[in-house]
Amino acid sequence: MKPETPDARPPAPAFPLPQPRHAARLPAGLAPEDWARVRQAAHALPQVLVPADFDDGSDEMLDRLGCIQISRAAGGGRPSRWILPQHIAVALAQLEATPQTNTLRPQLQQRMAQLEGLGLRREGLVFTRLCVHPITLAHEGWRIDLSHRVPVPEEPVWAFFRDGDAHALRAALGQAPEYSYTAELTLHLNHLIARSEAMGHASQLASLLPRLQAECGVPMPYQDLKAALTRAQDRWEQQVEEQDTLASLGRELAFQGYPDSFDAARKLGRKVTLYLGPPNSGKTYSAFERLAQALDGAYLAPLRLLALEGRDRLVARGVPCSLLTGEENVPADGARVVSSTIEMVNTRDTIDVAVIDEAQMIFDDSRGWAWTQAIVGVPARELIIIASSYAAPAIERLLLLCGEKPEKRVFERKQQVQLMPAPVPMTHLHAGDAVVAFSRRDVLMLRDQIAQSGHVVSVIYGALPPEVRRREAERFAVGASDVLVATDAIGMGLNLPIRRVLFSTLTKFDGVGDRELSVSEVHQIAGRAGRYGMHDEGFVSVLKEAEADAMKTLRSLLPKEPRAPRDFKCPVAPNWRHVQTISQRLGVNSLHQVLTVFMQQLRLDDAHFEVAELEQMLGLAEMLDRNAGALSLQERFRYAQAPVDDRLPQVVEQFQAWAASHARTGKAGTPWFLDDVDEHSRLDRMEQALRQCTLWLWLDLRFPDVFGHVEAVIDLRGRLNDGIERHLKGKKPLWQRRGR
Repeated sequence: MKPETPDARPPAPAFPLPQPRHAARLPAGLAPEDWARVRQAAHALPQVLVPADFDDGSDEMLDRLGCIQISRAAGGGRPSRWILPQHIAVALAQLEATPQTNTLRPQLQQRMAQLEGLGLRREGLVFTRLCVHPITLAHEGWRIDLSHRVPVPEEPVWAFFRDGDAHALRAALGQAPEYSYTAELTLHLNHLIARSEAMGHASQLASLLPRLQAECGVPMPYQDLKAALTRAQDRWEQQVEEQDTLASLGRELAFQGYPDSFDAARKLGRKVTLYLGPPNSGKTYSAFERLAQALDGAYLAPLRLLALEGRDRLVARGVPCSLLTGEENVPADGARVVSSTIEMVNTRDTIDVAVIDEAQMIFDDSRGWAWTQAIVGVPARELIIIASSYAAPAIERLLLLCGEKPEKRVFERKQQVQLMPAPVPMTHLHAGDAVVAFSRRDVLMLRDQIAQSGHVVSVIYGALPPEVRRREAERFAVGASDVLVATDAIGMGLNLPIRRVLFSTLTKFDGVGDRELSVSEVHQIAGRAGRYGMHDEGFVSVLKEAEADAMKTLRSLLPKEPRAPRDFKCPVAPNWRHVQTISQRLGVNSLHQVLTVFMQQLRLDDAHFEVAELEQMLGLAEMLDRNAGALSLQERFRYAQAPVDDRLPQVVEQFQAWAASHARTGKAGTPWFLDDVDEHSRLDRMEQALRQCTLWLWLDLRFPDVFGHVEAVIDLRGRLNDGIERHLKGKKPLWQRRGR
């Protein structure tokens, strides 16, 4: 409604106004005391306007509408306040009806809420009413409730603010008017639904109705509504096509029959034997005896250290053997066998015999996918799988999905491990004892404390490079050291002359929090005691310095049999074929997007398989898409599988810089760490630099002619290994030094 034309009266000094020229807009006959009442109650009067009531949101717009400014904006977010000249009389009537200013604001809020409940609200200068009308459509009698707003006269609304009589307000407003475009809108909706029916996805058509209803539930001009409904149908159509594509992707990628995606292995009719038993039962020895007789073959180890040990075992039997790990490829002349880490498994070329070690690691959250892939995909005429007995049912189910029924050889432990009657004080350690801790800091602390008693100590923990771990193990094996302090790394296949295994604690930090050791962990570690051919018997206990209930916990865990996780499903990770297929079918070049589809949208065989934990790969993929997007999708996928320790920001930053330089120039640049550290640096700095060496060599193996500097990196790795060994063999305390 139009504001009254302001009169030409001269300014009235009796009326205090932020803008004196607005005095000409004041209604004739307005008393100064009445204006003072309006000003005093301006914060509560429903007739008063603020800039936020309008889309424009400016004082200038209110001025152009002919409003009178009551007060300026003030600090603390208080807005300027305005009123139309014709509403001053209405405001005074409101004050007459509610003379107590302190009750006016809560009353206003209550009646505004009542108006909202009746579908009424103020839009700028106009009150509108929400009207809802049902529209019946041709398809199966579908019904859509259409919402639209119509202007209403303001007089009944002002009366309601004064008296609160909702019945009188409804009577004054009368019946809601019909929608002006009902016929046109019905025709348009029927056309959209007919178009959707023609797509041939009858089972998904019901999901279109809520989308159309959502648009019709928001009042808007007819042309805008028509366009919004068309967009909603377009989005539905796109989603249906995407779901259809994803469903066909699931079939194409053979997740329902994951084993069938490994053609070479499926064509062989493999002979599979499970070598089952506890540690120190001769499983691995027997498997290597068979592998040594093979025409050609592969040993698949869980750790680089064990791949090195496997290579040496075969060479000692006169079998030429190559070495293949994440960061090195060392071919041997006339090699019949390759010893490799399990992630490096070759699923293309047929071999005579393959040995998969420590297959119970299929239960590992982060690396279990590698055992799934190897068990299903290695193309060996004869496959030997070494595992703890509790893993047998899960591995058998996986092999049955391949159409293969395995034979089983059960190995008994040569000597039983005996639980000692009491904890052992640190001062009562003997030659041949192994003390187990679960952090680098605790291992070094125990090393220092035990060395003070006159013992020569070897140490093994995860941050040590395999070469140093091996040297430390050899020192203990030949008697150059008499006590070993180690993490649970000793539970993974190391063949050591340990007589007593002593736990320093029965809890470990698992990346989330401290938890009690599992039954399988206790058995794996305790099983290192009393190695056959080295000691006549083996013992297990805890240190007296361990937590008070450690011995009780060990007594309860040791008699129990390890169990597989309940409702276990074999973890599956994407390979390049998966990534390429998803990218091509969906037209997506973002690695992060492709991996997200793999993880979240593709339906795996719910009964048998699930997506592996790929959070680190997803994080690297996002970084690579952002900073190295010029690389091909396949190159970014290779980078995303790199062994980047994301707990070390400096390593992550260097990895990111190498990939970005590769994308920009075709070269990774210089390995900066060559100048940052040498064999005389602190222990923690050398360990971190070795991670960078490993990462660089891993990348060089996958990107020939991009990284280079291999001889310098290998030389630094060797010098760092020597430096770390000197630290460990020295007499200086290590755990109290920086970087622990």
